[in-house]
Amino acid sequence: MATNLNMVIAQLDTAWKSLALRWQETKKTWNDPVSREFEKAYWDVAEHQVTATRREMERLAQVIAGAQRNVK
Repeated sequence: MATNLNMVIAQLDTAWKSLALRWQETKKTWNDPVSREFEKAYWDVAEHQVTATRREMERLAQVIAGAQRNVK
């Protein structure tokens, strides 16, 4: 189970890195007050949520791995 969760964490990392690269490319051509408001209102919030989600998923994977060791 923890291994599956680690795979999901890796998928989240890959997807987020891909999205971050696209956002960086977008910012090269979209640089106005609206883009900065979008970044503040949506991108920064999403970045914080993804980081927090990843951290909690890692903690959960550790708990699951510990439980599995205790069962065996």
